[in-house]
Amino acid sequence: MQAQPKTLKAPVYSGPSAAGDQKRDKGDFNGAIVDYTTEIAKIDAEANRIVKLKADYEKMSEFDRMNANQDEVKKNYTDWSKLYYGRAMANIGLGKKADAVPDLNRAIGLDAMNADAFYQRAMCTNSGDTKEAACVDMSRASALGHEKAKVAFDDNFCWNTATQHYKEGNSKLMLRKYQDAVNEFDKAIALCPDSGLYYAKRGQAYVGLKNDAKAVEDFTKATEKSPNSAEGWYQLGVYNFNKDEHQKAFDNLTKALEKDPKNYDAYMYRAQCCERMNKMTSAIYDYGQAISIRPQDPEAYYRRALVEKDLKDNVNACKDFRKASSLGNVDAAEYVSSDCK
Repeated sequence: MQAQPKTLKAPVYSGPSAAGDQKRDKGDFNGAIVDYTTEIAKIDAEANRIVKLKADYEKMSEFDRMNANQDEVKKNYTDWSKLYYGRAMANIGLGKKADAVPDLNRAIGLDAMNADAFYQRAMCTNSGDTKEAACVDMSRASALGHEKAKVAFDDNFCWNTATQHYKEGNSKLMLRKYQDAVNEFDKAIALCPDSGLYYAKRGQAYVGLKNDAKAVEDFTKATEKSPNSAEGWYQLGVYNFNKDEHQKAFDNLTKALEKDPKNYDAYMYRAQCCERMNKMTSAIYDYGQAISIRPQDPEAYYRRALVEKDLKDNVNACKDFRKASSLGNVDAAEYVSSDCK
């Protein structure tokens, strides 16, 4: 029996945008604009106020948000957003992209979940000085599940722009220009919000700025965004270590080493955690692992020798002091001359 062709369902028009949507779907863009504009006139002043209210709310600290009146901010404004989006699409249909952008801005301001509005704004602004902002919009639309935006993001090499900001941020970080680094990592994250590495690096910049709350937030987000990557766990562990939170540091460094067993620095930090928690056998083990990764680095030999010395294991201590000394560690050389004759 031959399969019957599927019958396309007629679109259902509802809400204040219904009349304009129906005309727009029929290609009557001018008529649609008239209908949208009539409805927008009824709510435009209030919509402007709500958009500003939402923008101000986004700039607030977490503390201020908790104490703010959220009733209007959290209210659903989807119907209003559709009006502005519909008028924008009618103008796009007429080839008037510049006229569409303000309405797309308003649609997004009213409904930050409007993936179509982000995508269409990207398509209207994807050139020249506004190309990077368009890439950010493609990224936001992609995160909301917009398939065309995902393709556009890749086709426009937006990921490459994110990489450039990441590299620039790293350079600023090395130069201890921490705020400049944060600014670059902000841009990288706006383009690729699922990259745990970018959050981990921005967290390091916040550490430099002594903004502990932001640093921990970013390190934690790094582990959430990229749980199978070592970087977030490692940076969180180092942060804990520097705060004398040795058990937390040990746990996070252990997770980092599960992801990256060749992380020399993670073993070195974890060994020092063990020392501070009086787990000397574990410290010796971790220094040994570090040595197996970098056998020509004197630091692990020297630190292991100090632990062995404290444990009265003078034979192995002197062996490690001599090795560290031969590799250029001056402090180890002093122990060799005084304790290992």
